[in-house]
Amino acid sequence: MEAWLAHPAIQAGILPFVVALVVAFLLARTRWLALAQVAGFAVAVTLAAGWSFESLTSTRKLAIVGVATIAMCAAIEWKPAQWRRVALAVCIVLAASAVWMLWRLLAQKEVAPAVLAAVLAGGYVAMQSALALQSGDDPVRSAASGAVLGMATGIVAILGASAVLGTFALAVGSAGAATLAVQFIRGRASPVGRSISLPAAVVAALAGVNGVMTAELPWYALLPLLLCVPITRLAPSTLTARVLCIAAFALCLIPAAAAIALAWFRPA
Repeated sequence: MEAWLAHPAIQAGILPFVVALVVAFLLARTRWLALAQVAGFAVAVTLAAGWSFESLTSTRKLAIVGVATIAMCAAIEWKPAQWRRVALAVCIVLAASAVWMLWRLLAQKEVAPAVLAAVLAGGYVAMQSALALQSGDDPVRSAASGAVLGMATGIVAILGASAVLGTFALAVGSAGAATLAVQFIRGRASPVGRSISLPAAVVAALAGVNGVMTAELPWYALLPLLLCVPITRLAPSTLTARVLCIAAFALCLIPAAAAIALAWFRPA
């Protein structure tokens, strides 16, 4: 059993998907599908890294922030009419969390490069978070973009020689795919929840900037992933829920493929 649970495919894909699928089915009639993504991610962290906090490395800080998004989702869904105001605060907090995650690495740089890296990392995380919240008016498109964003980031992180970050991102992408699968199986979109893909977007963005700072992931490989949310708008709104699930997911594969290509063909 231990060998089975230690397999990367189980940790990053199968188990997070199954756990998230169960939770998503239980919450399918509510605004709280984001909790399924957090559950899937928590399973991956437990199996791949554990929850020891004796030494807060950047990956352990990422795990903490990823699970803490549950509180941010709750804040957004608690008063949906005021989601824009809460979303602004959430994006600021997440940008600061990116700097906190990378603090030890930033402290080793000169002041100017450290400030630039902090601004870019925080800006990327905030932007992906804002896009995820903005797309929350359509749970199908949002779930599709979150799923592909997580999976694509996981692949580029692994190509950048970071297996743990790749596992985290792939896991949250698999959990995002579970929230999409539930809507496909039911044949209807879930009740609108602005935060439906926030956990996937946050973990993927944090894993991406962490990979740039700690591994061999080129920063420009992350840029196409900013299109994962906007490109889903190309799918006609007249499509049925099941067809929209497929169309939105397929459209997201375009920027995902571009990001993977940039990571694969990076200069030696």
